[in-house]
Amino acid sequence: MKPFGGVTFGGSTTFVDLDDQAGKPKLNLGISGLWLGEVVGVEGDIATTAGYFSGDSRSLQTLILRSHVATVTGNLVIALPRRIAQYGLRPYAVAGLGMMHVGFADNLRALPFSDALPAWDVGGGVTGFLSDFVGLNWDVRMFRTTGSQKTVSGVSLAPEQLSFWRATMGLSIRL
Repeated sequence: MKPFGGVTFGGSTTFVDLDDQAGKPKLNLGISGLWLGEVVGVEGDIATTAGYFSGDSRSLQTLILRSHVATVTGNLVIALPRRIAQYGLRPYAVAGLGMMHVGFADNLRALPFSDALPAWDVGGGVTGFLSDFVGLNWDVRMFRTTGSQKTVSGVSLAPEQLSFWRATMGLSIRL
């Protein structure tokens, strides 16, 4: 089990981004569960980024009241064999499929949006254990919707698309 926190950054979208926030760094939280053999494993990953499309809530110029992006993915993990990594850092690569929930509400209630879109992710990281049961994990991944063909009038400039990078640090707990 790996609870983590981090930052999303480098985002791009076809959604109308009223506060111009999609590419700006935002905090995220999540948790993942991993079963890893000697080299190959599977992982379930859940994370959320509150305020993804929202600007400074104290500013009168903020147009988006609430927003979030949540990801749920199932991933294939390939790691350096444990016998080679021994007690050092164990690097891994990850890729998977899942869903990305995108939601936002603007001040005027003219363009509210909430939908779950198919998505994929790819990335990598390293894990280092401090004891037999507790370690630290660093991870960088790119998330992207698969390019839904539906276009919602006024909310998206083209077929719904959202992508961003996520960098995290977390606790690795062996159960």
